[in-house]
Amino acid sequence: MRKQKNTELNFLYMDEKQSNKKKKEKTNLKKKNATKSKKKNEGTDDFSLSPEKNMFNFDNEIVIGVTIPNANKKNQVKNKNNKITNKKKKNKNTNNLQTRKVNDKRENINTKEKNNNKQNIKKNSKKNRIIKGIIKWTILLSALVASFIYFMMSPLFNLTEIQVNNNEKINTDTIISLSNLTIGENIYKTSISKIRENIKQNAYIENVQIKRKLPNKILITVQERKTTYNLEYVNSFVYINNQGYILEISQDKLEVPIIEGYTTSEENIIVGNRLDDEDLERLGTVLKIMKSADAHEISNLITKINISDKQNYIIILDGEKKTVYLGDASNLSERMPYLKAILAEERGVEGEIFINGDLNKTNAYFRRKE
Repeated sequence: MRKQKNTELNFLYMDEKQSNKKKKEKTNLKKKNATKSKKKNEGTDDFSLSPEKNMFNFDNEIVIGVTIPNANKKNQVKNKNNKITNKKKKNKNTNNLQTRKVNDKRENINTKEKNNNKQNIKKNSKKNRIIKGIIKWTILLSALVASFIYFMMSPLFNLTEIQVNNNEKINTDTIISLSNLTIGENIYKTSISKIRENIKQNAYIENVQIKRKLPNKILITVQERKTTYNLEYVNSFVYINNQGYILEISQDKLEVPIIEGYTTSEENIIVGNRLDDEDLERLGTVLKIMKSADAHEISNLITKINISDKQNYIIILDGEKKTVYLGDASNLSERMPYLKAILAEERGVEGEIFINGDLNKTNAYFRRKE
């Protein structure tokens, strides 16, 4: 539609142009004739109208209602040029943006490197400070330790007294000799752990506590093992405690029960050793028997306990002239009342007491020796 309108306008414009040309030619003829007459009349006037000046200037003048194709073409060219220039500007702007981004990245990398360098410098400086501080403190501490050691080794701390407490079986002189402490030496010369080991070489010593009383005293407190049973061994007696430690071998018999039927070999009967595992297990049963007997107030009557058969423990009461068969020593809380009752009934009568069966099925009984 727009093209049709433009063509129609162009046709109108050409018709008008032709009519205008005809009118101008007529007017120009009239003007020429007039000028000629004037020249003839005046003779001096040289004025003439040029047709170029009277031509219609399509570039400068505006015709209402008529579109000028040349102007449109010029505008299209200008628009194309403007588009090209805009594209160039856009390309320049994009290039500038890319260059800016690259530069920004470089700047960021440089700033990061600078920051990393600064941080590394700070870290190195901190490390150097820490190392210097450690060196200073180590020097100070070593100096303090050296001065402290020098002070502790002074004659002020020379030993003047050794005190021993809680000893009954082992006398004080024996414990002091075991400690290897000597009067006049520095109390810090020998370690406490070494003194403890020396004293515990004696089988009777179960535990030792050692304290330094500044400036020149040492306190030794011992805990002794006590003999609870004897073992008969090559015409002598072996003293043992509840834990099965061999405390002493002596010709003297102590007033404690004798354990018979043990399996520990003669080579292992050495002071400071313990009974073998089999004997230790049976010793645990013996302790239960003695505890139950003590609860029924008859433990002081027991003189010997035979442990050779753990299915039938035997108690011997020499003062009552009686032998008691306990079986596997189970249910002692039921068996001991029977034993106590029979001892009360058969006091002074020699014989054997049988409480080794199932008391729910059979009763305990006493059999006199003929």
